[in-house]
Amino acid sequence: MNITVKTISVLLLALMLGCSQNTASDQQISTADSIARPDSELSDAKIYLYNRGQVKTEILAKRIIKFVDLDSTMAYGVNIDIYDSTGKSTTQIVGDSGVIRETKGRVDIYGNVVVIADDSIRLESDYLYWLSATEKIQTDAFVKITIGKDMVVTGWGMEADQDLFPFRILNQVSGQVSGAEEKIDGQK
Repeated sequence: MNITVKTISVLLLALMLGCSQNTASDQQISTADSIARPDSELSDAKIYLYNRGQVKTEILAKRIIKFVDLDSTMAYGVNIDIYDSTGKSTTQIVGDSGVIRETKGRVDIYGNVVVIADDSIRLESDYLYWLSATEKIQTDAFVKITIGKDMVVTGWGMEADQDLFPFRILNQVSGQVSGAEEKIDGQK
């Protein structure tokens, strides 16, 4: 009977150690799950960014997944309207997806990004980010900027005001002006 009590004691001790190890790993899994789980998830959602009580930006998305502790909101099917001080929409940004950092005032847009400014300037890229505090749009990706009907400028990397003017292409700049030859020939 002494052997049985010792055997049972060893088994109980092993079981307790095993359970305590499982509990610790269960806690780790639980913590990892809570980090990966969003705080909220919405379809056909709107986010408004304010400056001194006035709507500065309206972000529409087909789907939004919000992680409060990470200051990250994932948005899919993104459509952003940026407003001036009078409340007029001056710039529209459209993209496949984005990451919104509300406390930093930064929005990163990915995939088929198109920016249209009020004065007929159009920017196309695969990625860019917009900073609300500085009202700047920036990217390191390839960009194509169309100005009116006649001018196209391309290159890698860009910095611009949120209304796309003035803009600066950082690398490998090239441009094309259509109709210029006709105007030059017409003046001769």
